[in-house]
Amino acid sequence: MRLEPGMIVAKPVTGGIGQQITIHLPAGALITASTIAQLVNKGVECVAVERAQTINGEAGARLVSQYESRLDEIFGLDPDENCRSLWEALRKDIP
Repeated sequence: MRLEPGMIVAKPVTGGIGQQITIHLPAGALITASTIAQLVNKGVECVAVERAQTINGEAGARLVSQYESRLDEIFGLDPDENCRSLWEALRKDIP
């Protein structure tokens, strides 16, 4: 199953490099597109999620809008060539 924004973490997730923990999500955490990008970046390969717990409709649209706004704050509306591939990868999974 593919991890999607709106899913809820069922068991704690920890990831990092070597012994250094760089990401920790507790059970019950809401998955966002940003969370997914961080998990991929940290090399986390598996996340247990609760069944049938997605946020759709207005709440889902609000999360997507917040994520897009945050990307614009970080990268600007037209990122330079050094950041463009990361920006495109992060925007690719927006529903």
